[in-house]
Amino acid sequence: MKDISWFVSVCSRNGLPVSEDQAAKLEAYRLLLVDRNRRVNLISRKDEENFYPKQVMNCVSFLFKTSLKRGARILDLGTGGGLPGIPIKILSPDVDMCLLDSIAKKTAAVLSISNELNLAKVEVVTGRAEELAKTHEFEGKFDYVISRAAGKLDELAKWSRGFLKGEEPHIGDMIPVGTLIVLKGGDLVEELKHARNLKFVKSITVDEISFEGMDELDNKEKKLVLVNYRNAYASAGRTN
Repeated sequence: MKDISWFVSVCSRNGLPVSEDQAAKLEAYRLLLVDRNRRVNLISRKDEENFYPKQVMNCVSFLFKTSLKRGARILDLGTGGGLPGIPIKILSPDVDMCLLDSIAKKTAAVLSISNELNLAKVEVVTGRAEELAKTHEFEGKFDYVISRAAGKLDELAKWSRGFLKGEEPHIGDMIPVGTLIVLKGGDLVEELKHARNLKFVKSITVDEISFEGMDELDNKEKKLVLVNYRNAYASAGRTN
């Protein structure tokens, strides 16, 4: 079984240091998630023993080659058991993370996990993205929306648009503010075609996620999909 030591080693080899405190928090998260998973379906039971390679590594490996704005406010859309939001928050403690899911049992479990981990600047919200994105509290308030297998790409693009701020200047490998970040695997040809046909989508880039140590994983087909909008929040009065 690939454990926390394996995860820390792979991160180190790819330029993402993990402190002892962060490693301890990730391991505490694993134990809490497994415990809650007995009562609420948060992750596949078979993934409990493959937590680091199948869950956490798939959530954070995009950070090996890209970065997020410091202090960014991020919405994890369809968080389920807190993935990818909680691992990202643990490894990037400066970000402000909002964990959103429409299923109250899941958000209740995630809230208790977050509280037990003593994670600062983490909000847990129950609701439907397409409705919350139109409210004063959430509209145009986030630097990024991130999602992992929470829906088809065109649906995610529609749901996420209202949450995002407009673009800001950026440098280097930083993902631009106003971007929907989707972590997906498999054949995306049809999903990309439908998403690119949306009038408010400016561009979609797809990068294969690859890193040193990836040959140790069973599933090597994960992709980083970045969706950018035409005036993400400025056009919020908006047409589809």
